[in-house]
Amino acid sequence: MAKLTNEMKDVLKVVGKGGTVVHLTTCSADGKPNIVGERFVIHFKDEYILIADMFAQKTKVNLNENEIGAISIAHPVKGHTWVFRGPCTIIQHGHPDSMVWQGLRAGDVLAEWGDWAEKEPPSEVPPDIRPPKLVQRGVIALKVDEVYSWSPEEAGKKIL
Repeated sequence: MAKLTNEMKDVLKVVGKGGTVVHLTTCSADGKPNIVGERFVIHFKDEYILIADMFAQKTKVNLNENEIGAISIAHPVKGHTWVFRGPCTIIQHGHPDSMVWQGLRAGDVLAEWGDWAEKEPPSEVPPDIRPPKLVQRGVIALKVDEVYSWSPEEAGKKIL
């Protein structure tokens, strides 16, 4: 297990109706990848990254077959570039609050991050980036096991 640095947490705390763009990559059992771009992202504690589950149909299928995923980030303002890799799950509304996955309790996650659309966007998000009211089905959680850089100087280097 890798622990996110304060710098990583700072970049991953852009919540609300826009902000940091991350790409979540999952892979089916037969090797077919799926990549989705997401804006609703946050760190949780020291070792998890959460993404709102709004349009994750192929992601759900892949995670049922293969729980390993990767999240890449290229922050448009802060200039940080990382890839986070580890097991993923989807914590949906309706799961028992007592459900625990990789040390993460469903009730804790959904209580804080169960409705992303209510969060206020950070000041760095341009006013024209405002998606319509979306229906959040739950939260995709990645437990960070490894972190890689893909900055030009350290591309592919494991840093955590």
